[in-house]
Amino acid sequence: STWEQFRNNDPEGYRRVREALCADQHNLCAYCEIKLTEQNRQIAHFHPKSDYSTTHDWAFDWENLWLACKGGTQTWDSNQHHFLPPLSHNRSCDEFKGDKTLDGAVFSPSELPAFPRLFKFEQYADHISIRVDEEQCQIAGIDVDKVQRTIDEFNLNCTRLSQARLAVHREIENAVKKLRNTNVDQRRAYSHLVQKHLSSPWSQFFTMIRWRFNTIAEDHLHAIGYEG
Repeated sequence: STWEQFRNNDPEGYRRVREALCADQHNLCAYCEIKLTEQNRQIAHFHPKSDYSTTHDWAFDWENLWLACKGGTQTWDSNQHHFLPPLSHNRSCDEFKGDKTLDGAVFSPSELPAFPRLFKFEQYADHISIRVDEEQCQIAGIDVDKVQRTIDEFNLNCTRLSQARLAVHREIENAVKKLRNTNVDQRRAYSHLVQKHLSSPWSQFFTMIRWRFNTIAEDHLHAIGYEG
């Protein structure tokens, strides 16, 4: 049967697959790391399920299945982190990739190493951009261009996502400020927030929060046996 037949004829089976992916991914989009909702999630195929050039069944290959957001295509959604016009500019993730075959050209979610962190972030007045951490890539012997293409092919720096990152970052900074006002020393305050946001279930924009708290985050992730 085809994937569409499975989805339409076996809704309970489809639901079980979706929930298993949700648990594996801590309810975050496999590409942009936004928090998923019942209305803003879908099962995505990294390698196009429409590829019939070989006998490999890409549609039902578990390693090819990921839970993703709907990439900013929900034009009815009033949450600007889910939809922000123009749609052509703010489409992301699997919706932006479409049926492109990108195996080897970009990192699939399963190929990203747990350590080191390959991405860093740049804050501006109205958004936060995701960038390649070239230093970490060079240390790990990882192709910088492949990491950059991963950002580009999923449009992870569209305005919608960049503004959503800033909103989360501001929440984190407000929490830091509140803890400082209680006379908690900085390292203890950071450790508290790291444990809150980088323990199961992960907070959205996990990698940005990991970057924000740098070595404290890395120590925590090593301590809990983080495997990506």
